[in-house]
Amino acid sequence: MPATTSLPNWLSRRCLRVQTAVVLQAAGLIKNYGDVQALRGADLDVGEGQIVSLLGRNGAGKTTMLSIIAGLLAPDAGSVSIGDVDVLADPEAAAKLLGIAPQETGIYPILTVRQNLEFFGELAGLGASRRPRAVEVADQLGLGPLLDRKASQLSGGEGRRLHTACALVHRPRLLMLDEPTVGADVATRLQLIEAVRQLAEDGAAVVYTTHYLPEVEALDADIVIIDEGQVRARGTQEQLVAEHRLQGVRFTLDGEMPPELASSLGAVEVGDSAYRALGDLDMRGLLSRFGDHADLLTSVEELRPDLETVFLAVTGHRLDSDGSPSEATNNASAGQAAASEGGTP
Repeated sequence: MPATTSLPNWLSRRCLRVQTAVVLQAAGLIKNYGDVQALRGADLDVGEGQIVSLLGRNGAGKTTMLSIIAGLLAPDAGSVSIGDVDVLADPEAAAKLLGIAPQETGIYPILTVRQNLEFFGELAGLGASRRPRAVEVADQLGLGPLLDRKASQLSGGEGRRLHTACALVHRPRLLMLDEPTVGADVATRLQLIEAVRQLAEDGAAVVYTTHYLPEVEALDADIVIIDEGQVRARGTQEQLVAEHRLQGVRFTLDGEMPPELASSLGAVEVGDSAYRALGDLDMRGLLSRFGDHADLLTSVEELRPDLETVFLAVTGHRLDSDGSPSEATNNASAGQAAASEGGTP
């Protein structure tokens, strides 16, 4: 009998994603706020067991896209379906298939962890099964010992975990997490990532936005880069790095760039006294090229092919840090609150 070889977990998940059905399909989404074009024909599809990380600067259109997919915001044009449900035509039916955790924490401070989870489970139609499921998801996110503690008494990281747990308590077919680890501690980040991976392995489709690139790698996510309301690139990390290789240096100066150096280096100004020169150039080479002008250099950073340089190559910009200003129109912040429309518990 021929020997059998099992595939590595990451490869098994990737093969599974290729073969499974599409859960989310958003096509041609357009949304304008007056003269501001938030989305300009954006497309997004996610299959069963697939995690898609949506990368974009603040204001790129990520939150607007999630708001439309969640049925919280009507597009000016385009279509959205979750499974065989048309979100725009039947948002209530679509909501039963969806779990969403927006950026702003949406939990009830006067309720315990258990009561929050059971309440959101009941809203999603779990019935009596919401009680054991609340315990299960609490344990999964390290909240088991805190089940009977009021949400108002949780730490910031514990509150973020409960916020996410409320979105996945009903095992949604589609889970959307908008910056779920902003302000979270390391332990919370790890627990959330593991919970998301487990949900995907159970067959859920996941859309995950983050500015923290190590999370994208830990999730083994497919990557969608969105900029100025359009999807600019999509693929695995390996595919994108291979396709959008970017090498060179980024440097800052104390003074004016000598014109002859700017021309020979092909340097482009990217900020206040900050420049970028692409090509086969490293720190030592830059110092050599500057020669007698080397004392003008105040900092030098080598650009190596990775997700950050992929983003730079695709958009012409660096990815924002967690502390950047939020997107101008953040409609998704009403996510879980909208689920309880009609009264608080």
